Amino acid sequence: MTPRRTVREIPSSMVFDLGTLTEVKKTKVAAYARVSTEKEEQEDSFERQVAYYTTKIQSNMEWEFVGIYADPGITGTRAEKRPEFMRMIADCRAGKIEKVLVKSISRFARNTVDSLNYIRELRDLGISVCFENENIDTMTPGGEVLITILSAMAEQESRTMSTNIKWSYQKKFQNGEVVLNTGLMLGYKKVGQDEDGHFIYEIDETEAEIVRRIYREYISGVTITQICKGLQRDGILTKLGKCEWRHSVVRSILTNEKYTGNAILGKTFKPDVLTKYRQKNTGQAPKYYAEGTHPAIIDKEMWDLARREEKRRLEFKERTVGAGRYSSKYALSGLLICGHCGHTMRRQVRTMGTGKKVASWGCTLRIENGRQHCTESRNVNEDVLIEAYLKALNKVAGSMDDYLHMISENCSMIMKPKLKRELADIEQEIIDIQEEVLALHKQKQQGLLAPAEFNKRVADHKERMEKLQERQRQIYEKQGNTLAVEYWLNQFQDATERKDEAAMEPTVIKTLVEKIVVDNQRRIVDIHFKCGVIITETI
Repeated sequence: MTPRRTVREIPSSMVFDLGTLTEVKKTKVAAYARVSTEKEEQEDSFERQVAYYTTKIQSNMEWEFVGIYADPGITGTRAEKRPEFMRMIADCRAGKIEKVLVKSISRFARNTVDSLNYIRELRDLGISVCFENENIDTMTPGGEVLITILSAMAEQESRTMSTNIKWSYQKKFQNGEVVLNTGLMLGYKKVGQDEDGHFIYEIDETEAEIVRRIYREYISGVTITQICKGLQRDGILTKLGKCEWRHSVVRSILTNEKYTGNAILGKTFKPDVLTKYRQKNTGQAPKYYAEGTHPAIIDKEMWDLARREEKRRLEFKERTVGAGRYSSKYALSGLLICGHCGHTMRRQVRTMGTGKKVASWGCTLRIENGRQHCTESRNVNEDVLIEAYLKALNKVAGSMDDYLHMISENCSMIMKPKLKRELADIEQEIIDIQEEVLALHKQKQQGLLAPAEFNKRVADHKERMEKLQERQRQIYEKQGNTLAVEYWLNQFQDATERKDEAAMEPTVIKTLVEKIVVDNQRRIVDIHFKCGVIITETI
């Protein structure tokens, strides 16, 4: 009689031991692979890692292949920046993996803290990590000691690489090499490289006109919020092709010196190779100012006017009581100053006995804290203030020839060539003083100059230097006033040729007027035009 056959299926997760006829559970094995960049030679290494471990695990009858967790082109200094690594750790915690294969300790992590924390956690879960190059199994005695040493070596390698990269960037900064992020920066396009390998940039005129529009409107007194709304209203898209313009985007355009064709290099730095967080450089690392590195979209005059307007708005905010902010919602917003306490004035709409609503402006300090804080101030109707402004505007327009001499004197327009020569002389004298102090220092070191005499001469040079720097500051301020007036004259000519309704547009008023000081006790207002002319009107 033929014996009856017994056939049993061997599950894929079991190894069938013929000696004991028992089922032996397979070890669930996974592998982790990573390269730190996406260069071709490392892409090949990455593919080889994946293929190698797939074959190795699947060919071992005692192992169950769980999968390959692979992070291509990602740095190993921070584990949370590697999605596949974190997915592997999560699967380990869920009991899906019992052994992890890795090519080397540096592929697992370059951060000692990360490396040891995860190895210890996996060991507590009964999961071993095998590093092939170092021939280390973390579940064996003495494995953690070797891991600690090797992890520290891998971390030091990262620090060395980071130092080399920082050095190369430092050399580029010193050579004035600028890289513009044309993918995010409006107004420029990359057109190739020169013979030294430096990128060549050209102006994208369509985008550049958007940049110039933003600067023109900002200088004219338009708020950043209103600039955003205007761009959206006109269907103008951002660099990324979005319809919505954010406040931060316009602000970054207004504060990016690269639009002048110059660049500040080294604005941020990385304090630690492990954290990767960039910080604002406030003196921890060298910074450089490179001029003429690429074509300019706006000239330095417009840049300086934007900085003056920025300062004016900041001063307005400081004068405002409470949570005030610069606004151009109404024609007179941000311009009216209380002549009694110096605080800004706020618009209010009051209902008269007849039921008619009347707009008026009152001292913010009095409105916020009570009449006792500014006893002399009273509300002034808006139509009265507007009438005073228009009268002053007509006076300036009607007597423009008389005011031109005053404007020129106030802003030194007729002295521009002379000021430039004086500025050049001052800069040369400052250089001479620096060289003289250096020579004195060498004489002192060589014993040719007594310490007391050295200190006296240095003190004299310091006093001269301070006087020169103060005069230098005054000249720069005069130059700034000149630029502002030149811009003002162009705007004024346009405004005076228009009707009163057009002259009352908020943008026009803020272009022409610096401030309006209201003294309602004396029933007068002093209208300070940006050209330096002050007109007093009764109210």
